Amino acid sequence: MRTFSELEMDALTEAFNLSLGEAASTFSAIVREEIELSVPTIEIVSREELTGRLESAQPAGATERLCRINQHFCAAGGFQTDALLLFPEHGSLEIVRRMLGDDTAIEHITELEQDALAEIGNIIINSCMSSLASLFGSEMHGSLPRVQSRTVHTLLDDKAATDVILVARIGMSMAAHNLHGFVLFIMDVPSIEHFMDRVSRYFKLPLYDTGERV
Repeated sequence: MRTFSELEMDALTEAFNLSLGEAASTFSAIVREEIELSVPTIEIVSREELTGRLESAQPAGATERLCRINQHFCAAGGFQTDALLLFPEHGSLEIVRRMLGDDTAIEHITELEQDALAEIGNIIINSCMSSLASLFGSEMHGSLPRVQSRTVHTLLDDKAATDVILVARIGMSMAAHNLHGFVLFIMDVPSIEHFMDRVSRYFKLPLYDTGERV
């Protein structure tokens, strides 16, 4: 896969900043309070590298599981990606509580948690992908969201080791609660290059600014 220039990565960050801003606005209406997002930090890494980073970021002996909401998208030209929204499990429960109302009994929240998280993931991921599709002038077709609870070690074990992972790390501020989540886009090499080509065209960058391959 060719390397990407600093200018291309800046354009990619701006594309996700715009799309995640749309998602945050929609999400705010669901939880009935303002959601503030940090500017996303964008990286392109391998599956092995991302797993290693997530493992090293956990405190020693920590057993925190992650809530993983997964949808598959495809578009014309052979582009396809798995879009994953990740939250620490305790954070996902707080999001559901806000969605259902603070006076909802914890037992009721637990019963509805899977459905509520699927709906939250559907809102955030689809809002993000819809915004990106508008930027690129193409239609995205997505699957229904799947909600799973996974450890860091098993988070991506159902994804191909050769795939490339575009990581958009975001911080979410929700009243007194600060949640840190990840939006992951898992693609094969042709899809990531197609994606970067569309970003470059939208922001009118010189195509294949570096042209180098690794």
